[in-house]
Amino acid sequence: MQLRISRMDAINNKSVTEAALRKAKDKLEKLKFALVKVDDEDFGICIQCKKEIPLGRILIMPQARTCVNCSH
Repeated sequence: MQLRISRMDAINNKSVTEAALRKAKDKLEKLKFALVKVDDEDFGICIQCKKEIPLGRILIMPQARTCVNCSH
């Protein structure tokens, strides 16, 4: 049995896909920035409170520029 996708489903799927692509491109740019900055002395320092970002956060999100508290 073949499924038929309605025009509205196709438009919705396209929107979801485009949003995911934008998000992935944004993350890639942030990761590229982090890669360039990894050797800087202020890498891993929160840009808001100036405290050290925990290593666990850096390992999970190397593009993070703020600590957990400042990210909210």
